[in-house]
Amino acid sequence: MFLLNKKKWQSVGIAGLLLITGACGSPEEKAYNQLEEAASQEASFQEQQEPLMKHEKEEQELYEEMLSLDLEDHEQLEELANEAVSHAEERKQLTEKEKESIEAAYEEFQKAEENMTEVEGAKKEAEAVSEAMNQRYDAYQSLYETYTSALEEDIKLYQSLTQEDLTLDELQKQIDQTNEKYAEVQEHRKTFNTHTEKYNEAKKLFYEAAGFEVSAKPETDESKEEEK
Repeated sequence: MFLLNKKKWQSVGIAGLLLITGACGSPEEKAYNQLEEAASQEASFQEQQEPLMKHEKEEQELYEEMLSLDLEDHEQLEELANEAVSHAEERKQLTEKEKESIEAAYEEFQKAEENMTEVEGAKKEAEAVSEAMNQRYDAYQSLYETYTSALEEDIKLYQSLTQEDLTLDELQKQIDQTNEKYAEVQEHRKTFNTHTEKYNEAKKLFYEAAGFEVSAKPETDESKEEEK
């Protein structure tokens, strides 16, 4: 039996960790509002996780059912493969929505950078926030590119199962290629999560250095995703 252990795209969201009191219209308040607006722009990113998991689960079940059949069961394989491709296409669309959310958040963050540099006594911390966010953004781009490539490998795999002249060696080769791509996804996901955690910590230290009266909010699902 051939097994494809698909890796999930897990992520850590930007946490809105703090509450602020500050002078109205000051660089501190402007920077805070823009940073928190950047966090809120990622709401759509979090919203896509549940439907993504649903499509991944149903797609995996279809895939396992395909592998339980003989390659001679062409009609049934084709029907199941078409369903699996539909789920993969849905994942593509959800992934694009995630990317739009990340891009919107990064654009908002860039607006905050100028105000951050004007906050007295927090220059070093502001630079750390910018560095952490830029590293996180770059890590996301790598994750996105690898994940979309893995999706294409999934579709190739499902479509290969509908080929009447498919050999076991050819099937194994496609399975191996798909697994290799998802192994890359896992590595990029870990990097993205690490940079997100660094960004959240850097932002907290920046708020503290700016002299805000801050208190931690209770942790929510938006601050860190559960393992899938």
